[in-house]
Amino acid sequence: MAKRLFTSVHEGWLRLLFASFAVRDRELGERLYDFSEILYRHLRFIESVYVKKGIEYSYERPPVKLGFKTEGEAALFCVEALERIESQLGPSADPLANRMISDLGYIRSVLKKESEREAEVTAFDNSLKLGGRELDKRSVDALVRFLFEESYKEYELIVICSYAQTQVDDKRVTEIFQILIDESKYHLRSFALMMAKMGILAVPRMVTQEIYRFESLKRSIENGIEEELGAKKRRKELAVAVNDEELSSFFDFINFQKDYHIALIKEALGRI
Repeated sequence: MAKRLFTSVHEGWLRLLFASFAVRDRELGERLYDFSEILYRHLRFIESVYVKKGIEYSYERPPVKLGFKTEGEAALFCVEALERIESQLGPSADPLANRMISDLGYIRSVLKKESEREAEVTAFDNSLKLGGRELDKRSVDALVRFLFEESYKEYELIVICSYAQTQVDDKRVTEIFQILIDESKYHLRSFALMMAKMGILAVPRMVTQEIYRFESLKRSIENGIEEELGAKKRRKELAVAVNDEELSSFFDFINFQKDYHIALIKEALGRI
């Protein structure tokens, strides 16, 4: 039951998160995103309880397939996940369980009111168009490959840092992991919104236990530095490959943020 609940909340978070990227009404998108953040907090609350009690859990989960055609269907897609979580939470004296039940009931009631929306969702139509920009085939191919690879890498980093926070006692190292989580959420959101505009939005593949669980935290952090350096190189190559000044400027902007990430990871490495 414990492992299944964690998986269900993880899936609920991803459904709300990617539905927020998919819908074209940005007011609805912002509301869905805010709700997804509540589900992420639920996930971390549960994780802290499980770690304290020695209960086994996993970040592995089934594939989350997107394919709703309207914003109303997107809302129901999220409601379905919330109802699955609620079914696993019976009456309880536990404050966390009661908080979750209250949150889920409210979010579900709000989204059910949105279920009649008929606005079309185009996030999966494979248009490969990005805001009216005229990109050549080489630029489009490079951008598509990059967005799929990097959206996975940002999601992977969120999972790795979330789990790593449970393994450290050093306050500064915990803060560093939180900075990396918050920045990766921003990068994932940026990339996913671009994917939605291009009609290629998809939830990244699962992060396996072999990736986020580690025998040596120090070695895992060293791998993180190597990953960031690799990502920096890929973004630089993309900035050159994409024949669009605004996009190139955006990827340079992200790259400068990654320089700071590398410095933070090195600081964490020195404290372990």
